[in-house]
Amino acid sequence: MLGGFYDEVVVGEAVETIGRTITESDVVEYANTTGCWLPIHTDREFAAETDFGERVVQGTFLLGLAEGLLYSNEPTGIRANAGMNDVEFRRPVYIDDTVHFEVEVLEKTPRDEESGVVTLGVEGKNQRGETVVEYRTNLLMITTGAFENDD
Repeated sequence: MLGGFYDEVVVGEAVETIGRTITESDVVEYANTTGCWLPIHTDREFAAETDFGERVVQGTFLLGLAEGLLYSNEPTGIRANAGMNDVEFRRPVYIDDTVHFEVEVLEKTPRDEESGVVTLGVEGKNQRGETVVEYRTNLLMITTGAFENDD
C-alpha cells in the first residue's frame, strides 16, 4: 500500500499488513538504538512486579513497525511524515506477541498541483485480534507528474 503517488491514492482504500512476531532481540535492539532502557521494557524482574506481570514492548517501536510493514521498497510519492495524531496505546504488547496493522485512507488534502497530504487511520492488533494501538498519520506525497519531472 502507498507505494504509489498522491494522485493514485483512493479515499476509503484499506489494507491489512502481514503479521510480525516481536522478539526479545527486537526490544533490546530498540533499547540500544534509542536509549529507551526503561525497566518495564528491559528488566524481567522489575516488570514481573508491575500490573503487566512481564516486560512490554516499547510503544514507539510499534509505531515504527507499522510503517515498516506498510511501505515497500517500490517507487513512492511519500516525501515526509507530516505528523501523527490521536495516538492511543490500548493494550500492552508483550515479547512473542504477533501484531499486524489495519490501515485505511481517511482523506486527501491537496497542497498544490504537485503534492498533497494523505491521512491514514492505523489500527494495530495482536494475535487475538485485540486492538493494541490506534492513531492517524499524515503523509506528504507528490503526484506522478512531479515524480516524472524529478528526472
